Amino acid sequence: MAQPRSNTIVRRVAVTGAGGFLGAWIARVLAAAGFRVTALGRTVPAGFGPDVEALGWDGTRPAPDRLSVDAVVDCAAAIPARIGDPEVLVATNAALAGGAVALAARTRAPLIYMSSQSAIGRPAVEVIDDATRPDPDTPYGRSKLAAEQAIAAAVADGRLAGAVALRLPAVIGPGCHDNFPATIAARLAAGETVPVFNPDGPYNAVVHADSVAAFVGHLLAAPPSGFRAVSLASRPPIPVRAAVEAVAAGLGVECRLDLRPAGHPSPTIDPAGAEALGFVADDTGEALTRFGAETALRIATPRPPR
Repeated sequence: MAQPRSNTIVRRVAVTGAGGFLGAWIARVLAAAGFRVTALGRTVPAGFGPDVEALGWDGTRPAPDRLSVDAVVDCAAAIPARIGDPEVLVATNAALAGGAVALAARTRAPLIYMSSQSAIGRPAVEVIDDATRPDPDTPYGRSKLAAEQAIAAAVADGRLAGAVALRLPAVIGPGCHDNFPATIAARLAAGETVPVFNPDGPYNAVVHADSVAAFVGHLLAAPPSGFRAVSLASRPPIPVRAAVEAVAAGLGVECRLDLRPAGHPSPTIDPAGAEALGFVADDTGEALTRFGAETALRIATPRPPR
C-alpha cells in the first residue's frame, strides 16, 4: 500500500555524492526536469551545466550555512574498493548519512537515501521483498542498514517530514562500475571468456540509472510521509547466462561463457513495494542489452582531453 503523500511541492534539491556515477546522473535528470539542483561532492563536482549549482562538501562536516533546500537526495557513500578498513568504512558511511539527515533537518525536508541490497545480505529465501528481514553479511551492508535505521529514527522524532530508502541492486549506465553487469561488459569488450556461476539461476538484480532517477523525480514531486525502505529490481527474472548474452548482444561481440556451478542459490528481488510508490521496473533483458550498446558507444567515442 502506498504511503500518504504530503502537499509539499519540492523545487530546491540537494544531491549528495554528485561527484559519483549515480549522484551525477540523478542531479542532471532532476535539473532537466525543472528542479533547482545543488550538486554536492567531496570536491566541487565537475561536468555540470549552468542549470546546476556545484559545491564542495564532504558530508561529514556541517553543510554550508547558506544551503537551504526542500529535499535531499543522498547518494554519498564510501565503498570497500576505496576504504579497506571495515571499521572506517562503517564509520564513514554513518557520518555521511548523518550529514544528509542534518542538512534535510534544517527545513524538515524529505530525504531519499540510496541504500543497497547489501543491507539485506544473503537471506535463505527464494524471493527478497520489503518484508525480508535484513541480515547484512558485509561491513558495507551493515553500514547501509545502520544508515536506514538512523534515517527512520529522524523521521520518527520529527526531524524529517518523511524519507524513502531505495535498496539498489546493480545500477547500470555509461560509466557505472563495481557491479556484475559492468564486470562482464568489460570482459566481453576485451574478448575474454566470461565465467558464469549458476548459469540457469534467475537474475533480476539490476536497474538502469534512468529508472532510478525517474523514480526519485516522482517521489520528489509528491513526497511520501513516514519512512519506507523499498527494493528496486527489473522484471522478469531471466537466467544468468541470458543476462550475460544480453550484454554481449548490445556490445555486438561474441559471447564465450565458462559455465560453473554456484556455491549457493541467488534469490530474485520483488520490487512491488517500490512499484506501489510509483517505480517503473525495467525489462531485465532490454536493460542489459541497452547497457551493452551504451558501453560499445562509450568505447568507440574518444574522450575529450582534460
